[in-house]
Amino acid sequence: MKHQLTPFLDPLSSALIPMVNGITRHLLLRTGVAEEERTLLGIPVHFYRLDGAPGSDPELPIILIHGIADSALTWAFVLHGLAKIGPVYVIDLPGFGLSGYPQGRRYARINEHVGVVRALIAQVIGRPALLIGNSLGGWIAARLAIESPASICGMVVIDPGGARLAGRPSWEPFIQTVAVPDLRAVRRVFRQMFGLTPLLLALYLGQRGFQTLFLRDSVTHFVAAASEDDFLSPEDLAGISVPSGLIWGQTDRFLPAGSFEFFRDNLPAPALLTLVGCGHLPQRERPGQVVKFVKKFVAERVLPPVAA
Repeated sequence: MKHQLTPFLDPLSSALIPMVNGITRHLLLRTGVAEEERTLLGIPVHFYRLDGAPGSDPELPIILIHGIADSALTWAFVLHGLAKIGPVYVIDLPGFGLSGYPQGRRYARINEHVGVVRALIAQVIGRPALLIGNSLGGWIAARLAIESPASICGMVVIDPGGARLAGRPSWEPFIQTVAVPDLRAVRRVFRQMFGLTPLLLALYLGQRGFQTLFLRDSVTHFVAAASEDDFLSPEDLAGISVPSGLIWGQTDRFLPAGSFEFFRDNLPAPALLTLVGCGHLPQRERPGQVVKFVKKFVAERVLPPVAA
């Protein structure tokens, strides 16, 4: 019976995630979110922009950076809440969402992702920004904090990737996981990434589309091209001078073991939020807690004290 149903279910499974993303984009645009495209480092880069809410600080822009195989739409549930802090820019990284590729290649390297975010700050925003990055986005935010601290005023990393740990061998299980050769592997990724939420059930219905996201060149070639030098070392994190915050979903099993401890122990005195029963994408599973944490982080660590 299962094989008889597959020809009927596969088209629905393939179409579900693109359909949900299309509806999400439509709703964002209906609620005051604008979208733009700029050429940054020779790459056509798409991003959403939401002006700060009344009473927010126009001098405190926020950039949201998504993870691997994801897109800017992952931030839909927190976008309006964060706009109460300042203007928000939500980027589609090269090769993801509606952004293009580097010329002559269908994927971008980690240094190119970092360079595109740096160019967004310099060429579009024009002042230091608060970076909030999930997974790959957290890796990018940390790299930018290390390489260009004057361009940012702080960062919050959410279940960040990029920990060197014991070198590339530490990442081999992850590399095998994201290869998703079949739907059984896709379901394993679901269990590693998510807490027991309605989101998990919805994703099971769209597992074929989820597999397609991970099989894109922008994912497979990025993973294959990464070298140990690209990963973050304890010394890299210890040298970060901007205020930093760390959010971690305690049921996240997607990243290599030890990733949470690596960031917790090596970032200089990070503000910390751990979420019981939450997985790899707190911005989707616990948006209210993420927004509340960022507001507190900004008030206590990014903005100058009132007395000053």
